[in-house]
Amino acid sequence: MPRYFFHLRFGERVVADEEGVELLSRTAARDEARAVVRDLADPEIGGNPRRWASWFLDVADDEGAFFRTPIGHPALEVVSPDGDRLRPDAPRLKLVPSVATASRSREPARGRTAEIVRQIAASRELTAQLLRDNRHLRRELLSVCLASEGMRVHTNRLVALARGRGDVSGKDI
Repeated sequence: MPRYFFHLRFGERVVADEEGVELLSRTAARDEARAVVRDLADPEIGGNPRRWASWFLDVADDEGAFFRTPIGHPALEVVSPDGDRLRPDAPRLKLVPSVATASRSREPARGRTAEIVRQIAASRELTAQLLRDNRHLRRELLSVCLASEGMRVHTNRLVALARGRGDVSGKDI
């Protein structure tokens, strides 16, 4: 049975499917790719087409890539029905190692894609938390800066008074 690979692509970045899935035919692989794209865009299972804007799902076999479909909308690249870019002079993409920690089992492409989606969602959550922490720390820093500026002004007044009267304690040295 032939093995098909489902690569996620965003611009020049490619998340490679290094294991692939055994399916009956290219038609079955296309159907699987379309099902994965539907799942990623389905809000009932946590999908969001905007999250996947400009992402593509490339399907390849031993002979190379044969099908490409946009995942989210809007796609910023025009793809012909056979999955090729309409610009034939565009360079072919190199696959880079997967950033996902996909298991080495023979799970369907949909399962690995769902894991990648979970990792992206977790990364976005972490980013949002870090931004909230950053805003909180900036407010605290601003508060310390304002307090420091207030103390500097108060200290300058005391120094000016001390210079004008002599000793602040009222005793001459």
